[in-house]
Amino acid sequence: MSDTFQRTKAGLISISVIYISLAILYFTPAQIQCKLALPVGFLFFTSLWLLPWQMSLAMLFSCIGDYCGATHNFPGQMGAFALAHIAIICYFLSRYRVGIERKKYSRLSKLYIIVATVVTIPILAFAFIRIVPHVPAGFLTYGVSVYIVLIALMLWCAMQQRSLLFASGAMLFLVSDTVLAWNRFVEHIPNCGYIIMITYYLAQLLLFMRSTKWWGRQMKKE
Repeated sequence: MSDTFQRTKAGLISISVIYISLAILYFTPAQIQCKLALPVGFLFFTSLWLLPWQMSLAMLFSCIGDYCGATHNFPGQMGAFALAHIAIICYFLSRYRVGIERKKYSRLSKLYIIVATVVTIPILAFAFIRIVPHVPAGFLTYGVSVYIVLIALMLWCAMQQRSLLFASGAMLFLVSDTVLAWNRFVEHIPNCGYIIMITYYLAQLLLFMRSTKWWGRQMKKE
C-alpha cells in the first residue's frame, strides 16, 4: 500500500510540474490557440482519476470558462465559472457532512462559522457597493450579482473545511475574480493580467492538490 501511495505522490508532483509549465506557457509570446485554457484543461483530464466527481466537474466548467475567456465571451465565462463554484460548494458540503458524521468537525464549529462570516460579509459589501454599481444595467448586473454571492459562498464553505490549502485556494480565486471585475467595470489596473492569471492558476492548483483522493486517504491513515 505504501508503494502505491509513493507512486501516486510522485504522479502528483509530475502533474504539478506539467501544470506549472503550461501556466508559464500562457505568459509567453507563443501563438497557441486558447492557450489560456490548457493548464486547467490538463487538470481536468487528470482529475478523472484523482478527484471526487464534484471537483472534476468544477475543473471541466473552469476549463470551459477559460475557453470563453480566451474567445472574449464574458457572459459565457461568468456562467461557466458560476457552475464551477456550485460544483465546488457541493463538494465542500459533502465533505463537511462526512466530517460531521465522523465527529471530526464537532469542535470549534461555531468559531469557524463566525470567522468565515466575518470574512465574507465585508467582501460581499465591498463588491456590491464598489463594483456592482459600475456594471452595465440589465443581464450583466444580475449575472455579476449572482456570481458574487456564489464565490463568496464558496469561500465561506472552504473556510469550514479545516484546511489552509482549501481556504487559500478559495481566497486566491476570489482575488483573481475581484481584480478582473474591477479592471473590467471600474478602472484599469496596471499589469492586471498577471495578477488575475497568477492568482487564478495558483488557486486551481491548490484546490486540485488538496481534493485528491490520495490526500484524503493519507488523512484517514493519520
